[in-house]
Amino acid sequence: MKTHILFDFDGTLVDSAPAILACFSRVLQAHGLTACRVIEASLIGPPLRQTLATLSGQSDPALLDALSASFKDIYDTQACLETPAYSGCQASLERLRELGFTLAIATNKRLLPTRKIIAALGWEGLFAEVFASDSYPERYTDKAGMIAALLHDAAIAPQAAIYVGDTEQDGRAAAANAVDFWPVAWGYGRFASQEQPLHSPQQLLERLVSA
Repeated sequence: MKTHILFDFDGTLVDSAPAILACFSRVLQAHGLTACRVIEASLIGPPLRQTLATLSGQSDPALLDALSASFKDIYDTQACLETPAYSGCQASLERLRELGFTLAIATNKRLLPTRKIIAALGWEGLFAEVFASDSYPERYTDKAGMIAALLHDAAIAPQAAIYVGDTEQDGRAAAANAVDFWPVAWGYGRFASQEQPLHSPQQLLERLVSA
């Protein structure tokens, strides 16, 4: 029986792309750099430093440090607060809680903006755990390790959990922990044709209730 629903955040619960992509443009402009590729939604998901290296075409650690600091300043102070939830997510999350499911987040986003967005949306009472990329830097370096740490700390058996996410990387991280993965179609990722992603938060709710 599934009792714990673990969620990715960007592209799964919230549409963070517009604010994040605007920040990438502003950061590059502030440092006199031109993007090496189109700034679009497929950039959402990987760790920040990796994406900045890809966009800038630079590998100098000092420059990447400066770009990362600029991004965090711009994003954390204002842009993150403009992040909307996907339509239907709040109602489905609240209903899942009412039905007795325990909800948690495991995201490659940093903890500060994740918690700011959760607070801005009024979701602070919905999630038992929020694990972000920098929550426990000494314990994990990727999402597979993050999910493992979350399962351990919350004493969740893998067979009792589902991980809901929008990318194939999310699926691999769940599989590495023997956790069932339910992909969603409304985010930033794409899935193989044989996979059947969920097409709305309501469908997620209905599938869980009928499982």
